[in-house]
Amino acid sequence: MEGTQKQFKLYKRRWAVLLSFVCVNAVMQYGWAFFSAIVTDAWKFYGFQNAASGEAAISALTMIIMVCMIVLSIPASWVFEKFGWYKTVSVAGIVLMIFTLLRGFIGGSSYTALVITTTGIAVTQPFIINAFGIISAKWFPPSERGVANGWGMISTYLGVVMAQFGVPWLMSTFGLDIPGTLKVFGFLSIPMILWFVIVSREAPPTPPANEELIERVSFTEGAKLLIKNKQFICAVLVFWLMQGVYFTLTTLLEPVLQFFNNGGLDSLFVGTLGTILTITGTITTLVLPIISDKSKSKKRKPIVLVCQVGTLVGLALIITGHSVGLQIIMACCMGIFLTGVTPVLMVMGYETAYPVSEGTTESLMQLGANGWGLICLLAVNGIFRGNHMGTLAFFIGGTVVAVILTLMIREASLEERRLE
Repeated sequence: MEGTQKQFKLYKRRWAVLLSFVCVNAVMQYGWAFFSAIVTDAWKFYGFQNAASGEAAISALTMIIMVCMIVLSIPASWVFEKFGWYKTVSVAGIVLMIFTLLRGFIGGSSYTALVITTTGIAVTQPFIINAFGIISAKWFPPSERGVANGWGMISTYLGVVMAQFGVPWLMSTFGLDIPGTLKVFGFLSIPMILWFVIVSREAPPTPPANEELIERVSFTEGAKLLIKNKQFICAVLVFWLMQGVYFTLTTLLEPVLQFFNNGGLDSLFVGTLGTILTITGTITTLVLPIISDKSKSKKRKPIVLVCQVGTLVGLALIITGHSVGLQIIMACCMGIFLTGVTPVLMVMGYETAYPVSEGTTESLMQLGANGWGLICLLAVNGIFRGNHMGTLAFFIGGTVVAVILTLMIREASLEERRLE
């Protein structure tokens, strides 16, 4: 036991549980981000003849993951309620490990095999990523939940940076081809997932806060409440719009940057920019929730607005910043403001949704974010077809709409949110 909060207890094990979950979700995320820094190399390796069809084929891998997220998010909420988050994530993690290994051994042989193994990976995502809010509610007091959700998001960024930098680094340093690199990441999944199964548990012996802050209404009742909740609708739309930009940009980072730099960048430099974006985002993901949790008002809206403006600056620099220095600044802007704001957006969604369970809220937020991300990728590949000026105009327009929606949100007082 680490300490007490009135009659409630905090356990050091909460951090081990959280970090073990970080490992599982990191495996999931490097699964979908694997090709982000080598899109051009990948579509050439799998035999596509031009950039338009090749980029669409590699984007389709991300679309598969998004479709599974959309279709399975609601069933995942039921599974969490029926069997608990630990059993659900453990089973999903084992399935994820199997398909990540299979992708290493057969996914490099043909594009069809790659699609099949990616689909196996994709099925597990909603049964893993939607556990963020449940973990923070069951193991952490209200004063630490922003930080806990921040670490949950760090797991996403950790997986992405492992792909963005690790894939081109392994290929250039050790001369590995795509099948060889897939195998390395497959074997890496084994200890990361088994550690979670061994270390994690459903809940601590004694709750970290008043039970009324942990127990929530059922999924069915919660969904009915959320449909009528205007504040939640605005908050969740903001989350969807911002995540849609993140998903699409992460998937197509290399061709987007190549478009605005006349094809003059190598994949390792693009991977380095992606790594800068993810590292700055990871740091900010830790810092912003702490600032939000420790502030007197605990308001999320001002932080979100600042980050949205910063995202617009970063998007403008993608178009206009052609020097190394400006590209690094761009990566920092996108990391700090687009990536770093995610846990604050999630907590704002949870708070506007109270007393609906975090599992229900998380599922709806992730479902819609993946849905909008899928629409973004379809628009980029089906409408713009390599004309990434249209892509950036689309991103900027969506971010402006997110700013307007954020201004419409009225955050409840501390008493109304019952967090203290």
